[in-house]
Amino acid sequence: MVVFVIGKGFFAVAATAVVFFAAQQFAGQSTADKLRSQLVRYADLSEAEVAAMEKGEIVVKRVKTAEDQDVAIFGMVKIAERRPITMAEFRESLSQRGNKEMEGKGRFSDPPNISDLATLELEDRDFDELRKCRVGDCDINMSAKWIGRFSTEIDWSKADHRPKATELFRSMMLEYASEYSSKGASSLSKNVNRKEPLDLSEAHRELLRELPLLDDFVRGLRQYLYEFPAGTLSGVRNELHWSAVDFGLNPTVTLTHAVAFTNGIAGNDSHFVLTRQFYSTRYLDASISLTALLRIPNGEAVESYIVFTDRSRSDALGGVLGGVARTAVEAEAVDRVRRLLETSSARLAKPEAEQRQVDVVVEAEPQSWAGWLRSNWLLATSAMLVLLGLGSYLLFPKRPGRDPIGRDK
Repeated sequence: MVVFVIGKGFFAVAATAVVFFAAQQFAGQSTADKLRSQLVRYADLSEAEVAAMEKGEIVVKRVKTAEDQDVAIFGMVKIAERRPITMAEFRESLSQRGNKEMEGKGRFSDPPNISDLATLELEDRDFDELRKCRVGDCDINMSAKWIGRFSTEIDWSKADHRPKATELFRSMMLEYASEYSSKGASSLSKNVNRKEPLDLSEAHRELLRELPLLDDFVRGLRQYLYEFPAGTLSGVRNELHWSAVDFGLNPTVTLTHAVAFTNGIAGNDSHFVLTRQFYSTRYLDASISLTALLRIPNGEAVESYIVFTDRSRSDALGGVLGGVARTAVEAEAVDRVRRLLETSSARLAKPEAEQRQVDVVVEAEPQSWAGWLRSNWLLATSAMLVLLGLGSYLLFPKRPGRDPIGRDK
């Protein structure tokens, strides 16, 4: 079984998503050329972009999607050959200090319990929205069951409505996390807070189907993910988290499952962290992302690549203004991914002694997020693509005395 190290305990559950790169599985085909051909096909890289990548330049692309509500970003950089890189070094290379967007975070225990959410707080805007939530008209993503409970179980006229609403919201998060851990994506209910209900289970199946690299670099992995939590895969490490993020317009609370895997090939480890955001109060309906360090033998040399790819869905990207929204969101997301890869590649070029072990978070934007309504929404949505894509596993430090992420046994 897979064990989540969350809070003070261990959480037994199968992994949501893993990427496994094994040279021996390709019987001589797992070369740098093999990787490039797969990525050229997925991201539609031009000859000039491939040449730039081979020179060590960062390449970030917007990937075409079949659905108007989907956004897909791909980024990659080749780094100079050096000694093997540990998972800890890879995590550190992705860290960006001074995150002011992340307001709260936590891990769930085994089994998830309400105490794991003790520090999760709501903001004024959340209470205002929960008070007036109705099926088909609510700013917070919820099922009919929970919209009904907030309407009938909270007396919004009483002075204690805030602590009561906070307690009920924590109960909702606990139920989502518990159901997901035992039943996987099939447990995800329909959001009915908008005019058109959204089937979250189907959304996650579709995003997983379109994510690159899984079939090319792991035999049977996609089927394993579809079968979660029934499937098993030895060596995966997992965490389940909640986080509260505020970009300056409307706060959002997310639930994320992150999976990490290290594959050793003659001492040259490749590292993979793949995340699934299976609930978000706002902005994104569903998201799945991969951050990977690939170490690929190529003759007598070993080539190293940092890869980031994300597929996310938000129905707000459809409709009359969908094209404008998509363009703005993709542009901001591309910029953030580029900065992420710049930071990571620069840090991995340094000797190990110069690297510090810190939390891995996404750096706050230098500009104010309290500007024009639409601008804030677009920037917040694109920021979510990268912030959630980094993976909750990367957002938390290794605590002394224990492995920060469980291993599949």
